[in-house]
Amino acid sequence: MIRAEGRIRIARPAEEVFDFLADLHNEPKYNPDASNIAKTTEGPIGLGTIYTETVKSLGRFEVEIDRYERPTLLGFDARNSKAHIPVRFRLTAVGDETDVLTEVELHLSGPIRLLEPVMRPVVQRTYERKRGPMLKRAIEG
Repeated sequence: MIRAEGRIRIARPAEEVFDFLADLHNEPKYNPDASNIAKTTEGPIGLGTIYTETVKSLGRFEVEIDRYERPTLLGFDARNSKAHIPVRFRLTAVGDETDVLTEVELHLSGPIRLLEPVMRPVVQRTYERKRGPMLKRAIEG
């Protein structure tokens, strides 16, 4: 398993940040590896909402919102035959700004699992140096 986390402060209220993150159609704005996102469940976004998306080098995923405590905790459970990726966003309001802690676990399956030792530092650096700043720009932009 690979764990990564990153923390960023965003100059927007927690509710606005939460809603942006919950709508997975926004993910390509801060994650260039995500594409072809489609919401497959009816109704408003909330607990149990399911999306499909393609993640570069890992393929097509089914992604379910499995934590939805607006505006403090949002969780996604992404799965396919190659990987299981739980993602948690923990939001803390700080005046008119929001601290966002992103926690990711990457559980690889099959032969690709042998790449975990090599991928571990790359995944952590990506979340610290790229995804957080890109998320900040996407929401504040």
